[in-house]
Amino acid sequence: MRTRARGLVVDNEAAVILQVQDILDYGFSQLGEWEVEYKEASTPTDAVRLAREVDFDFAVLDYDLNDETCLPVVRELRKHRKDNCYILVVTGESKKNPNFLKRSVEAGADDAIIRDNQLTMYPAFEGDRNGWDGENLARRIRERMRVQDREDGFRIVFAPEAGVQSMLHSLGDPPGEYRDAMKRGDLIARTLIVKCLGTDDDAGTSLTVRHLAPGRSGAHVCKVVRVQQGQPKESFVLKIGLDRASLLAEKEANRRAGRALRSQVLVRLDRELRSHEQSGYSAIAAELARDAVTLKDWLHHRDTTTEQATKLARELHRGHLRELLQPALHESRPVSQWLTMSPVLRGRVLDALDTYAQVWHDDRGAGQADAEPMAAVLRDFVGTGALPGVAPKRLGKEVLHAGGFGDLHSGNILVQSVGEPHPLLIDASQYGVHHWATDTTRLLVDLVLQVRRPGIESMLWTGVAAEAGFAIGLCDCTGSLKPDPGSPTDAYIVELVTERVTYLCLDDLAPRRVDWHWQWHVALAREFLRQGSRPGLLPTRAVLALTAAARHLQQAAEALAD
Repeated sequence: MRTRARGLVVDNEAAVILQVQDILDYGFSQLGEWEVEYKEASTPTDAVRLAREVDFDFAVLDYDLNDETCLPVVRELRKHRKDNCYILVVTGESKKNPNFLKRSVEAGADDAIIRDNQLTMYPAFEGDRNGWDGENLARRIRERMRVQDREDGFRIVFAPEAGVQSMLHSLGDPPGEYRDAMKRGDLIARTLIVKCLGTDDDAGTSLTVRHLAPGRSGAHVCKVVRVQQGQPKESFVLKIGLDRASLLAEKEANRRAGRALRSQVLVRLDRELRSHEQSGYSAIAAELARDAVTLKDWLHHRDTTTEQATKLARELHRGHLRELLQPALHESRPVSQWLTMSPVLRGRVLDALDTYAQVWHDDRGAGQADAEPMAAVLRDFVGTGALPGVAPKRLGKEVLHAGGFGDLHSGNILVQSVGEPHPLLIDASQYGVHHWATDTTRLLVDLVLQVRRPGIESMLWTGVAAEAGFAIGLCDCTGSLKPDPGSPTDAYIVELVTERVTYLCLDDLAPRRVDWHWQWHVALAREFLRQGSRPGLLPTRAVLALTAAARHLQQAAEALAD
C-alpha cells in the first residue's frame, strides 16, 4: 500500500534543497512505500504562491532567505492548510537569528531547529526516537497525515455515542462555538491517539474509539480497538487529561499497585506519556484484554447471569484484592483523622441537606417522616465526626488502615467478556493506604446509586423508600437486604456483603467484632455522603443517599452500644 505526500522545500541554495530532499527520501523509505512529490522555491514570494496553489502535507523552510525570512510562507501555509500541513523551520545561522524559534512558532510552525547540528540523514544513536534525522522527521510528518486521515490504510473512527461526542466537545472547549470546539477536540484526540498507539507497521489499520468513563480531575477514559489486516484485534485503554502531573503520578501509583497485587488483574501503564503541546492535554495508554467492558455495562448485559456475577465478585475480592490487606501494608491512624471530612465535602453535604430538606419529608417526595432528625444526625457527623448518642471516647483512639486501590467503582473495574468473564482494574491513581473498608464500601455504594435499577425506576419518588431499605441492608445485622432474584447487580452486592468477613480478613483486624462492625457502618455512611452529594446526581438518588447515610450512622451507634 503506497502513501502519497506533497512537500514544499524552501531555501535560497539549490544544493541545500537537494540535501533536505535526500534526507526526507531516506526517512520515508524506512517507513514503507511512500511516493513524495516535491515543490521547490528560493524566495518567499514564490513559496507563498505555491502555498496558495498546492495542498502540501509538509514543508521544510529555511528561516533566513537573504534579506527576508520565511515567516510569510509559514503564515500562508497555516492559513491555507490549517493544521493539515506539518511545518518545520530550519536555520544554519542561529547566532544571526537568536529569536528564530520563538518567531517561527508564533507564526504557526510546528517546530524550528538548527539545520547543521540537528537535521541529519541518520540518528545519533540506534533507537533514538526524538532526534531530527530523516526517519524521525518522516515519522513526524506521517503522524500529522494520520491525524488528518491522509495516510493510506490508516483510519481513526469515533463511535457515534453520546459519551464520545461529549468527550470531543470537552477537549475542544474553549474556543466557544460548538462546531469549532468539536473540530478542535477531534484534532486533539486524534493527535494523542496517534502519538500513543501509532506504530511503524500500521498498514491496513483502523482504530475505533469508545468512551469508557470520566476519570479524576476531568480526565477522559477511552477504549480504543485496533484492527489490522492479518492480525488479531487489540484493545487499549487511553486516558486523556490536562493535568500531566496527575497522569505521571498515576503511572507511578500503577507501578506500586502492580507490585502489591502481584497478579494479572491490573492493567499496567507501561507506555510513555504523550502530550499535545498546543492544547496542554496529555495521554497515557495501556493494552487491554480483548472485548473488555465496564462492570456497569457487563452487569446490565442481557446475557450476564447471577451466577457469573457472584463468581466474578469472588475472583476479584477473594482472589486479587485480598492481597492488598496483607499485614505488611497495615498501619494505624487516629480515628479523628478518619472521621473528619474535608471542607469541600462538608459544604457539599450541607448544601444537599438544604436543597432536599422539603422533598425528603414531603409525602409527594421521599415521604420520610423522620427526615428532620436524620438531617440533624448528618449535620453533627459532618461537623464534628460525632455519632448519635455516642461519647467520643467510645470510638477509641486509632483505626486500622491497609493497602487499598482507593477508587474502586464500576467504571474502574473492567470485565473481559470473551469466554469466561474475568475482572481487570484500571486507574490506580488513588492506590495507597486507606481505611480497611474503603474499597468495598465505595464499590457497594456506587453499585447502589449508579448501577442498580437504572432508567425510569431511578427517577420515581415512589421507589425511594424501597431503595433506601436495600441500601440500609448492606450489613447482615439488619436482615433487610432483599435482592431481586434475577439481578446480576444484586447478586454481586449480596456476595460482597455476606462474604465481607472473609474478603476483608475481618477476623484478623481486631479481637472483638464491634471494633470493625461500627466502622463498617460509618464507612458506608461516609461513602453515601461522598457519592450522594456529587453534582448532577438525580434528586431521588441524592435523597436515597442521605437516608442511607443517616441510617448507617444510627446503626454504628447501636453497634457501639451493644
